Amino acid sequence: MRRLLDRAVAASSNGIVITDPNRPDDPIVYVNPAFERMTGYAVEDARGRNCRFLQGDERDQPALGELRAALRDERECRVVLRNYRKDGSLFWNELYISPVHDEAGRLTNFVGVQNDITERRRIEEILRESEERFRATFEHAAVGAAQVGIDGRWLRVNSHLSEIVGYTKEEMLQRTFQDITHPEDLESDLEQVQAMLRGESEIYSMEKRYVRKDGSTVWVNLTVSLVREASGEPRYFISVVEDISERKRIEEERDLLLVREQLARAEAVAARGRLALLAAAGPALAASLDYEETLRRAARLVVPNLADWCLLDIAEEDGRVHQLAAAHAEPEKEDLLRRLAEHRSFGEEDPGSTAEVLRTGRSVLLPGLPDWSFYEREMGVDEHLELLRELEPRSLMSVPLLARGRTLGAMTLVSSRPDRRYDDDDLLLVENLAYRCALAVDNARLYRDRSEIARTLQRSLLPPHLPQIPGVELGAEYLPAGEANEVGGDFYDVINTIEDGWVCVIGDVRGKGAEAAAVTALARYTIRAVTMRNDLPSEVLSGLNEAMLRQLPEDRFCTAACARLEPQDAAPGVGIDVSRAGHPPPLLVRADGTVEEISCPGRALGVFPDAELEDTHLRLMSGETIVFYTDGVTEARDPDGNFFGEERLHRFVAAHAGEDAESLARALKNTVLEFQEGYPRDDLALLVLRAV
Repeated sequence: MRRLLDRAVAASSNGIVITDPNRPDDPIVYVNPAFERMTGYAVEDARGRNCRFLQGDERDQPALGELRAALRDERECRVVLRNYRKDGSLFWNELYISPVHDEAGRLTNFVGVQNDITERRRIEEILRESEERFRATFEHAAVGAAQVGIDGRWLRVNSHLSEIVGYTKEEMLQRTFQDITHPEDLESDLEQVQAMLRGESEIYSMEKRYVRKDGSTVWVNLTVSLVREASGEPRYFISVVEDISERKRIEEERDLLLVREQLARAEAVAARGRLALLAAAGPALAASLDYEETLRRAARLVVPNLADWCLLDIAEEDGRVHQLAAAHAEPEKEDLLRRLAEHRSFGEEDPGSTAEVLRTGRSVLLPGLPDWSFYEREMGVDEHLELLRELEPRSLMSVPLLARGRTLGAMTLVSSRPDRRYDDDDLLLVENLAYRCALAVDNARLYRDRSEIARTLQRSLLPPHLPQIPGVELGAEYLPAGEANEVGGDFYDVINTIEDGWVCVIGDVRGKGAEAAAVTALARYTIRAVTMRNDLPSEVLSGLNEAMLRQLPEDRFCTAACARLEPQDAAPGVGIDVSRAGHPPPLLVRADGTVEEISCPGRALGVFPDAELEDTHLRLMSGETIVFYTDGVTEARDPDGNFFGEERLHRFVAAHAGEDAESLARALKNTVLEFQEGYPRDDLALLVLRAV
């Protein structure tokens, strides 16, 4: 047994250090090969030295006080330290120390287990930054945004929503959406909610009235999507609220309806050896931000090397517990584990090991399980007992999934072999694995929630569908780039004017995230407001320029191209006026494949008091096409750094001159994406008009 233990320590992928506290300065007396690989120090470099040499000049790290106290008190301790390899490079060291006493209780050694968690710290930093970006996007969105509980209670609101309804955030959190909904609109709203909870829809949008704190009424456009738990159970609603009071006033005065905006659907996201298990766990658990997949990977890490079967249970926020992952060394028995889930319970009075772990947050170790007469007395003879007989549990460990001070669930490992009984060493290993698993699950949940809200905000800044324009086909494509929880800066819109004409606009806002979303919302809603007074493209863009200069800081600007269509005048073809402000020139594609740029002067918006805008008039004849695009098309790069470029774009649209607008837009987007091998570096927006 001693030889086996020595070989296991030497083969461990974790650094193992043994020191002698009975000698001056507690010197190192043993390091394993993993320590040498991790630190770059050979055995000869380390033996006889105190471990503090790994700290370099950083001898005042906060965790060192806790470590020194543990050494002084001869107790176990787990800390994270900044250490340095022999080549001077930094690595984050998760250190676990344990005292060793002889039979007389005298301290003989300290054993330290080192784990390089540099990559995990990097991922945690990325997620922290992602959380900060999400909070900024949510709080500074140009529309009202909220998370709403299934019972209607406001869980989280941003400042813009508070301004719309006149309540402070604190006052909102003490109310439900039913409390402030106009009585005449409440029944319809609740019907939509119930339909969503029944699974008949995933999203709904409606115009309704809220009663403000001062008693006045405010009209809003409300779009709601439902976020579900992994089990399919409803979790909370995401609501996006747009103040349309001014629009309603104009509609009443002019008896015209503007195109309702909607959001599209929200979519929601055992290793090879005992000590080698932890080394394999890091890459396996970090490989996916889908937390259900993370749980399945965790179950497979321990089966069959450490368990004959494993169950992973997750506690939802409403207190319910779900068995989300299970694995068995014999695949044909995994159906037994699925059937077992139907009989397990986790209430306050339930005696099971997992229920105890979820209640107390402490691990349970049962080296030997009672004989079957015990289970027959406690459970009776039923299907539950028969399933357990077939699974043959003999030894059991159940450990909590702890992350950031919360118990997320439990991991239960069961041995069916008479020769494998779990002990404290097994429990320590599994607790370490469960800690990593819990962090991965918690991070994946956070990422899923933040991404869902960012996608909802992004969809609120684009039209839900394209209108039908007599004599003109429309096609549009949008492809965001960057992190899933970032909001892009490209936009397009198609607006019906007062004179029954149409205004089409495409734009590119500087930057991404909350700041870009704010500018995009300002641009779209300003353009819609200006077209109610004057729909000449140069006047529309000029109005947007004035609004940006008045409301935004100097480093916020955008480019845009705007076109006015008169599809029902008496002349052949479609009359079009075009103006652009620093934006790539639209392309006019003749029926024979000839491509011309529609050039007209104009400077970027939000920079100069006079953007020097002009209008260019032309007629779009039957079979001819105009292609509006953002620089995400021409500035797309392949892996070698080559640009897609204007020449390639001209050749492409010429070759597709005969295609309908929708097909041309889709084909161009796919071609640009393939050119970048599926990894766009910038947002892309396309708007295609074709006379028929």
